Amino acid sequence: MKRRTLVPALAALAVPAEAQWSNPFAQAFLKSFVLHWQDTREYTLAVLDAMPADKLTSKVNAAQRTFGEQILHIASANSAYFRGFGLVDPPALKPPAADDKAAVRAFVVAHFDYSDAVLAKIDQTQVLRTDVAFSPRLPKHSTVDIFLRAYMHTAHHRGQIISYLRAQEIKPPTWKFEPHA
Repeated sequence: MKRRTLVPALAALAVPAEAQWSNPFAQAFLKSFVLHWQDTREYTLAVLDAMPADKLTSKVNAAQRTFGEQILHIASANSAYFRGFGLVDPPALKPPAADDKAAVRAFVVAHFDYSDAVLAKIDQTQVLRTDVAFSPRLPKHSTVDIFLRAYMHTAHHRGQIISYLRAQEIKPPTWKFEPHA
């Protein structure tokens, strides 16, 4: 499905009919987040696709994860963030070997599909929650906090793996800042 039809379709799924929303901020925030999350998905996959399969084990220095390990970490963490809503069962996938590009990509796609499925079930009550459990060891979080954490965490680690591309003398995909409010 093309982006021009996919993004509005996801936004329509994520935000139920206007009459069901009494809080304009909650509705606008969710709608905006869904659109930004779709961009995050597309850009993360573009960064993964830019790295040749034989370079997934590369790293910038010994203390860091490999490129493949970093992208698997992004995917797993996103599912951990969205799992706290309890709306959809997370993927029951064991992380693949970090050097198998096709399996790594399938794992990343499955985890983005999972977060998209959760977002499709979020309603006003969910957006306004302040009791989302990210971890049993941590205090409860608000939905806004979980969304921002997932977005920032993905951007943080994706930024790291862009340096892995540059170390291989690969020009990273061009980032865009859309959609507009």
